[in-house]
Amino acid sequence: MIQDLANLSDKELVGRAQREDAPAFGVLVERYELQLLRMCTALTADPEAARELAQTTWAKAFEAIGNLREGERFFGWLRQIAVNQLRDGFKRRRLPQVPFDEALHDSPDEAAGPEGILLRSERRTEISQALATLSEHDRRMLTLRYAQDFSYREIALQLGTTEGTVATWLYRAKDRLKKALDQGKGGQV
Repeated sequence: MIQDLANLSDKELVGRAQREDAPAFGVLVERYELQLLRMCTALTADPEAARELAQTTWAKAFEAIGNLREGERFFGWLRQIAVNQLRDGFKRRRLPQVPFDEALHDSPDEAAGPEGILLRSERRTEISQALATLSEHDRRMLTLRYAQDFSYREIALQLGTTEGTVATWLYRAKDRLKKALDQGKGGQV
């Protein structure tokens, strides 16, 4: 039975889940579990908090699956639930935000050799230290755009604002990151 469900599209699985077919929802969980956990890890700096956020997101999604509109992409809807959970519940706990070096998920390039790996590692450390000096808002904007590869439109929808505002916020966040990186280099001379 579950084998047959695995061949269904997201749209078909959502339709069945909306008719209280728990195994269909289970297939959606299997399909997006890792992707959601990666996104939650990028949004929080704590692996345990990421697991908790993902678990809460799945519970909310199960409760609210009837609210998913036809034509709406399942993972986009799920992602919105996670962002809302972070903003509403987890934010109150003041979790550390966005270890950008981890969010970039750069794995060492074996072909780069030891020197290339070392340089990449040093650069990620510089970026991480510079990001730590930025506001939570700036870190979240940069993570959504560059680590999660959200479009300006997706960010605007997630944050309930316009694409123009997102462009402005990103410009300012990148400028502050650049200044923090430049300061870090100046302090190491």
